[in-house]
Amino acid sequence: MNHKLLLILFVALTSFQLEAKKIQILHTNDIHAHMDHADHMKGRGGYARLKTLIEQEKLIAEENGIPTLTMDAGDFLEGNIYYLADKGKSVFEIHDMIGFDVVTIGNHDYLMGTDDLDSILGEVKPNFKFLGANLFTADRFQNIHQQLKPYTEFEYDGVKVGVLGITTNDILYKWRINEGGISNEYDACKKYAKELRERGNDIIIALTHVGFNKDKKIAKKCPEVDIIVGGHSHTELHKVHYEKTKKDKRIPIVQAGNHARWLGKLLIDFNEETREIKIDDYELMPVIAEQNEEVLYAIEQANKNLDDDYGKEWLEASVGISELDSPFEGGNKHIWGHFINDSMREETGADFSVHVEPMSGLNYPTHKVVTRRDLYNGNPRTFEFQNKFGYNVYTAKIRGALIKVLFRIVMRTGLPLYVSGITFDIKKFTKKGYAIKNMRFKGKRINPFKLYNVSFSEAIIRGGYSISKYTKIILRSGKDQRISMWETIEKKFRRMQILDETYLDDYGRKGKFQKVDRGYIPSAIKK
Repeated sequence: MNHKLLLILFVALTSFQLEAKKIQILHTNDIHAHMDHADHMKGRGGYARLKTLIEQEKLIAEENGIPTLTMDAGDFLEGNIYYLADKGKSVFEIHDMIGFDVVTIGNHDYLMGTDDLDSILGEVKPNFKFLGANLFTADRFQNIHQQLKPYTEFEYDGVKVGVLGITTNDILYKWRINEGGISNEYDACKKYAKELRERGNDIIIALTHVGFNKDKKIAKKCPEVDIIVGGHSHTELHKVHYEKTKKDKRIPIVQAGNHARWLGKLLIDFNEETREIKIDDYELMPVIAEQNEEVLYAIEQANKNLDDDYGKEWLEASVGISELDSPFEGGNKHIWGHFINDSMREETGADFSVHVEPMSGLNYPTHKVVTRRDLYNGNPRTFEFQNKFGYNVYTAKIRGALIKVLFRIVMRTGLPLYVSGITFDIKKFTKKGYAIKNMRFKGKRINPFKLYNVSFSEAIIRGGYSISKYTKIILRSGKDQRISMWETIEKKFRRMQILDETYLDDYGRKGKFQKVDRGYIPSAIKK
């Protein structure tokens, strides 16, 4: 009787071990070189805390016999002044210290251009697998060819896991791939997912940097994948989103916000007998932990590099005072974008100015004496590393009849706009986007035949040439004013001295400045 009982237990345990294999996935996305902490959260996020939390979660899983796959869905480089330390190499090296197994390239990971990226990869040899299935370049970029692969494979307790990396082919960014480009996300996914299945992978994960909306489309157009771990849209998914395919396959999609505020933890269960993949548990964990000393030291070295390059006193010089509230305190997040836009118009003497909201972000200075370093972090944008002060200000002469056309084209790319110096009415959102009516300059209707002088950031002019033949024609007179946005923002701050929540109402200090007409045009793409 005892022998029979033991046999039954043995068979049951063996069957359970055969059928159920658990794997933990830890994931981040869109850290954007936020080394110290997440924006407006000094005790949360940052690479040193992230490293500790990942190690803790891996250890807990290991003690329970569960292996861990750690991944990042891209955009770990541009987005903070740390990006400029040693021309991107410092961030790359510190990102590698965290313990990621696999990373997909994001658009902000190649905006420095293919030449600079190839140079970084020639000196930094990361331990993680670097993926970009739909990014291609000329043969001369040997380091990119050697390190950037379409997919990679792992094996845990007999279960084969294939991971393919897909990055956005958005026209706004892919022009930065010199002598190459980015192919269709869905075609690349289908091609490599099929290849991974043919290679005997039990689980196929798409590690994507395309945004939540495109992730849902990938699930429908590339049903070969089993799980999608995403980035790009900075979406905080506190619950797994399931997208159903035509054949009723439910594909789970996860994403972990941005700036390492969260660490995603996904527990999957693979049944070897039925081949079924089940999500046992999922959560976004706040990145709050003790700081890893080794990572802190590496960040300190990155700071020394910045001090050597710019001068510590120069970076820490005071330019004014911010009394702005953060978005988490109920502050008006649009003030900073309008402030930057006004600074460009004033510096160039343009009739009006146009600025794109996502270029500035939300990491603006709040309740503090503002330094030059703070200003860059409030507008952290640089193309080629040789331009160490970031984007320059450009101007272009544009006929009145073409201004509305330009706005409409840019909005259709998904970019909301700040406009300084003109007024307009926005009608209800339709399938064709927002209708802009009654455009006025100094109280008078825009003259369709008159040439207006308009100021822009460098990204709008240089990127605009790639959007369409129409924007290339409209912006053909674009001229570099040889002054950085960093400097124009500083000059305006010094004139203002104090920037507070009343800025859009009275220009900061009643009676001292001329009233300015401003407007905000939402994106024509709903997210």
